[in-house]
Amino acid sequence: MQKHLISVINLNKEDLKELKTLYEDFRRGRRENLDGDIALLFLESSTRTRLSFEKACRLLGLKTYYIGRGESSMEKGESFLDTLKTLKALGFKGIIFRVPFVLFPYDNLLIDGISLINAGDGTHQHPTQALIDLFTAMEVFGFVEGLRVVYVGDIAHSRVFRSGAHLFKLFGARIGVCGPKTLIPSDLSPFGVEEVFKSVEEALEWADLPIWLRLQEERFKENYIPSKESYFMQFGLTKDRHEKIRGYFMHPGPANLYVDIDAEVLYSEKSLVLKQVENGLFVRMAVLYWVLRDG
Repeated sequence: MQKHLISVINLNKEDLKELKTLYEDFRRGRRENLDGDIALLFLESSTRTRLSFEKACRLLGLKTYYIGRGESSMEKGESFLDTLKTLKALGFKGIIFRVPFVLFPYDNLLIDGISLINAGDGTHQHPTQALIDLFTAMEVFGFVEGLRVVYVGDIAHSRVFRSGAHLFKLFGARIGVCGPKTLIPSDLSPFGVEEVFKSVEEALEWADLPIWLRLQEERFKENYIPSKESYFMQFGLTKDRHEKIRGYFMHPGPANLYVDIDAEVLYSEKSLVLKQVENGLFVRMAVLYWVLRDG
């Protein structure tokens, strides 16, 4: 039976402890050779996720084949399932995919003979970014239980929030959100949210770890904000707000300068942005090894 990683909901604490051990081993220089062909099916733009997955594959001895936007038969109407079956028939061991639509339910996609790794599906899930944020927080703070994590910005369209909040909550963190009312889901109970803040200033007084999110205009079906300028003034990480952060902040990237964050603080001493990128390579090596080693 093939192993997959499509949603963090499918991960339990034992899985996460194993993945963290693998991540730490790869950070320390562990080398493995898995051998096999991996398809990178990226129907949305990506820098960090795509390149770190591709480099992780090559460090593990896997050959990569890239299929970008406009380069698959899905542009001609082929279904996602038929694309998976085609790649399996071509002998691929696994598929790392990023798609603009939500894969739920996805049980019918789990076919024998090929492993699936979700690199982001619509507004649904981004499992490896959630693992990056969780493991980075564990390193920096030394604990997660009781840690107050607040997501700031476009909560409604964020797969980073939906994935990360679940994992942080699983390890005992407290979860808050802050953003425009139009960009906060009406029902936050599935994500374990305890606090909804009207202002960033209130959120920063409460939070140990604020995580800013990108304004995902490509997913907007209506005008959720009056303007980018007003959004930045109300919810962006300005220099004044940066001063009020007690410890560190995260941003999964890409950062929209002067929309969700001021350029002068993006890589400050309080920023974990580049540490998240650095850790991403080893997290994705751990995920690939965890999924494919028995295949």
